[in-house]
Amino acid sequence: MVDVDEVAENIYLIDDQVCSIPKLGGVYLLDEEKKALVDCGPPSSASVVLDGIKKVGVRPEDINYIIVTHIHLDHASGAGVLLEDMPQAQVIVHHKGARHLVKLAELMESATKTQGAQIIAKYGEVIPVEPERMQVVYDDDTIRLSGEQVLNFIDAPGHAPHELCIYEGRNGGIFVGDAVGLYLADGEVLLPCHPPPSFDVEVCINTIQRLMSLNASRLYFAHFGVSNRVQEILQLAIDQIQTYAGMVAEVARENALDGVAERLSAQVMPTLEPIKKMPAVYKLVIEDLLPLGIAGFIHYYQQRYKAELTK
Repeated sequence: MVDVDEVAENIYLIDDQVCSIPKLGGVYLLDEEKKALVDCGPPSSASVVLDGIKKVGVRPEDINYIIVTHIHLDHASGAGVLLEDMPQAQVIVHHKGARHLVKLAELMESATKTQGAQIIAKYGEVIPVEPERMQVVYDDDTIRLSGEQVLNFIDAPGHAPHELCIYEGRNGGIFVGDAVGLYLADGEVLLPCHPPPSFDVEVCINTIQRLMSLNASRLYFAHFGVSNRVQEILQLAIDQIQTYAGMVAEVARENALDGVAERLSAQVMPTLEPIKKMPAVYKLVIEDLLPLGIAGFIHYYQQRYKAELTK
């Protein structure tokens, strides 16, 4: 049975059971005069998302917007499938990400390179989004869902160049996508997970600092849940990035990266203890997400110092 929780006034968190794992990925339904989803999950989660919408008492055909925080497969690749049940919906996407939803073959190729061919079996077959069903947004654009709910779009690069965060006016919260990291085990673990090739350390920190300046009441994470410890969590995210970066930057400059992934992983492992109570999530974190996140830091500094040497 689908798990749905009202996490703020008129905002519902639908556990999309991404990769068939509970409490790993979430889709948010905003039930206003106009209705919106924030993120949509992959195609393999589409039936769960539809059931969640119906459980709230909303008809899928009444959804006006599917807002994707960024175009990574676990957040956006199910849009084309869901649109078949949402005839009036428009997909809202960062202006740098729109082409990827139209040319999904390129997106799938990139994901396969970083995560292996099994990614297609895990997430399902994608359907491209027709250009006429997309609306691109830029920094500080807004969409009004009702008299009390206006969404303000924030250009939030770092994790990905096409990342959006969304400030919602009714409750004063921010949908952060993956810009801040993974929020797991009921908030006991915050884990940076910024994969190659697009992760940028300095830009990511700048984005999080910008989110801090908004003085929001809560953060809505895509992975997974809601926190009202806004400033604490955002500062922790910055501290973690700086810690990871410090370890990798030093050895990358000396071209001595052999073993750095193992050393960084060993340092992080004790902080992941709370996730052990969620065996499926823990397995995915250890086998896929942690190595992917560490690879993002290594790639960033490899490219940075390679560029410095060619100047």
